[in-house]
Amino acid sequence: MTRSIVAIEIGSSKIKGAIGELDPSGALLIKGIEEVRQKPNIVSYGHVHNVREVANELKQVITALNSRLNNAEITGVYVAVGGRSLMTTPATIEEHLEADTEITPEMVDDLLGRARSISPDRNLLDVQPVEFKINGKAQGSNPIGIIGNELSANVNLVTIRSQIIRNMQMVINEKLGLEINGLVIRPLAEANLVMTPEERRLGAMLVDFGSETTTVAIYKKDTLKYLATIPLGSRHITRDLTAIPLTEEKAEEIKCSIGNAWPGKNITDPETTKINNYVRMRAGEIAANIAAQIGFAHMAPNELPSGIVLVGGGANLTGFIELLGSETGMTVRRGTTPPSVRVLGAKLNPAQDLDIVAIINSLAGAEFKPCISDLTPEPEPEPIPAPQPKPEPEPAAKPQPDKAKKPSTDSEWEDQPDEEIYPKKKNVFQRLGGWLKSGLTPLDDSEEDF
Repeated sequence: MTRSIVAIEIGSSKIKGAIGELDPSGALLIKGIEEVRQKPNIVSYGHVHNVREVANELKQVITALNSRLNNAEITGVYVAVGGRSLMTTPATIEEHLEADTEITPEMVDDLLGRARSISPDRNLLDVQPVEFKINGKAQGSNPIGIIGNELSANVNLVTIRSQIIRNMQMVINEKLGLEINGLVIRPLAEANLVMTPEERRLGAMLVDFGSETTTVAIYKKDTLKYLATIPLGSRHITRDLTAIPLTEEKAEEIKCSIGNAWPGKNITDPETTKINNYVRMRAGEIAANIAAQIGFAHMAPNELPSGIVLVGGGANLTGFIELLGSETGMTVRRGTTPPSVRVLGAKLNPAQDLDIVAIINSLAGAEFKPCISDLTPEPEPEPIPAPQPKPEPEPAAKPQPDKAKKPSTDSEWEDQPDEEIYPKKKNVFQRLGGWLKSGLTPLDDSEEDF
């Protein structure tokens, strides 16, 4: 069976699921994406509040994905994690060696493994190395092969509230009976998909502008320097527009159709101006919070020459790219899926579904647990023939007397059976009768004949 990956994302506005397949050459094909719009208030800021409702909606997604499979069903999934409580915490781990020693990969793995016990009150998702030092001297991100007796690492611990993970386990494990094969940090998976290695090396910032949260991930020298989540998203703009007054559904429609975060000066329609004033105020607050994260990371915009890569549903807001560029003084571009990722089906939009595609793509080059079980019945084994009884040996033939040997003495004649004697006598009498009929006597014949 083709190696398949199943990923799901439980977001505030929708639940998504996707199937990706790896062919023998390693190419990734997105076979299908399904989604269900969320009911209000059952998930907020990445936290599942209503386990039963989320399980019912996720079941619809899994059922739709199963319909795309032939004689197979989904048994395990990889889950995207994000939300307001997702963050990084800096930490330093040190190791003192007995003598000057060549640093090996095993030493580095052991050092990073010790970092997993630093944050017991939160769920540790990943340990991201920032910089290694040997004998107090910085060695960048790769200390292997260097000799020293003191090894230390500055790392970022990526953590999330433990309750968020427990609620997801209740939905997926207990309600649906599926295995959680692994947790994938959504913004890091997105950065790996849409940012080039050169951008991460020179310095760039990923901005995931979502429905209720906006996540910022800053990269420099190909390492994650900073990650934080702002509790503001595009839904806050929609809710602001309900003050006009509008229903939330109508406000969302107007925001998407005529909302503009960077309106031109030639707009004269009073209603459109009123709407865009709301949009511009909240979008400006979000952009200002994004810009502030650079300072919180103890960096400056000129240290990120590759600029900002913008993803998420909020990135579709007209004028937001221009607004964010003006607020930060940095270049901003939209993130898209690279050509190396193929999507099956014209109705799928890789740009809109970038988040779930990124989860599957992050697993493409790694070992992953099976997500799909084959339902094709096993061929019935051929019946084993019953053992046949061995034929019994035929009885040995009784020895037959030698008919060619004539008795030579009276005692031998007596020992012969009747059937051996009577035929000889019968022949004698027959011959005697023949002589009598012919008028001959036995004396007329030769003695040898008698």
